[in-house]
Amino acid sequence: MVTQLAVRRASRDDLDVIAEITSKGSRGRVTLHPSAVLERLFEWGYWVSGTSKVMGVVGWQATNFVACLKDFYVYPPVQRRRVGTPLLRRVEEEAKALSCEVALLLVDGGSSWRAIKFYRELGYERTNVGEMTKAWREVAEEHKLPDDIVLTKRLREKRVMAPVQAQSGRSGEVVRKGRLKKDGTG
Repeated sequence: MVTQLAVRRASRDDLDVIAEITSKGSRGRVTLHPSAVLERLFEWGYWVSGTSKVMGVVGWQATNFVACLKDFYVYPPVQRRRVGTPLLRRVEEEAKALSCEVALLLVDGGSSWRAIKFYRELGYERTNVGEMTKAWREVAEEHKLPDDIVLTKRLREKRVMAPVQAQSGRSGEVVRKGRLKKDGTG
């Protein structure tokens, strides 16, 4: 068992290790140069987990109340040693804080049955993209590769059907936005 596991946002200092974990975790199916990892860091939020060394990575992005997760890899020698669970849970917490309805986990079609079993144990279910609600389907279709397996996990019981209202800075009270007049004033 891994002790004192930390989960944190990835940084430029993690480029080489993310590239290495991606290659080894995918059993060579995905290889990234550190410069490609840097490009992904600008487009996606990446989180890493580990002790003194990074051992797991996941990229994610929130769009239209949908959290899309990809590039979830754990260094093979520490797979099944409680590195991946805290990493996925942290991203789910972040997604819930943004009022995301669902987490879409895009998994390489060549993933092992053990990986799929792991995701199912964490509440993810294999989902047919064509049967998703429109917003979820659009996000999946935008990011899914042809051989990806799509797994979903509901993060909210009810779908968001009205605009989410912003919180004010100090007191935490809800700020209701009124309609703007044509000149842009409230």
